[in-house]
Amino acid sequence: MIKTILFVCTGNTCRSVMAEGIFKKILKERTKDDSKYNIFSAGISALSGMNPTPEAIKVMAEQGINISRHIATQVQEDLVKKADLILVMSNIHKDYIKTKFTFIQDKIYLIKEFAQIGEFKNIQKIDENYEVVDPFCRPIEFYQIVARELKENLERILEKILKENNK
Repeated sequence: MIKTILFVCTGNTCRSVMAEGIFKKILKERTKDDSKYNIFSAGISALSGMNPTPEAIKVMAEQGINISRHIATQVQEDLVKKADLILVMSNIHKDYIKTKFTFIQDKIYLIKEFAQIGEFKNIQKIDENYEVVDPFCRPIEFYQIVARELKENLERILEKILKENNK
């Protein structure tokens, strides 16, 4: 049963904090009691205390999500241990966590990878480019594309989690 989800990117100022905000919003919209879930985000190279980028704040505000008070957090053992599922943005994040925290091999996935698991049972090889590109230092339009991509995949993931938790 998945109750605690950790989203991970590099600095915890763009992708992972956007994913956390989006997931919390869709979770609240689709469940009667979202308090049963714990959603966190962190970065493998986060400078603790940093705020999200202005672009990330603006793009999330466009979706009715306020991430302006978020403070960047470094990935630490306690966060990794309490997570039932760790969703990362790129293979670098996945490799870093698997190397540093060897005890969590079976609960870490790329977001797009986890969103597609089980959907292509008869296909031998599916698209291996599951990474969510970093929008840092790019125009606001790029952040909007990343936010849409995250939302699309997170909606699929939420459906899987709710279905699994209702078994």
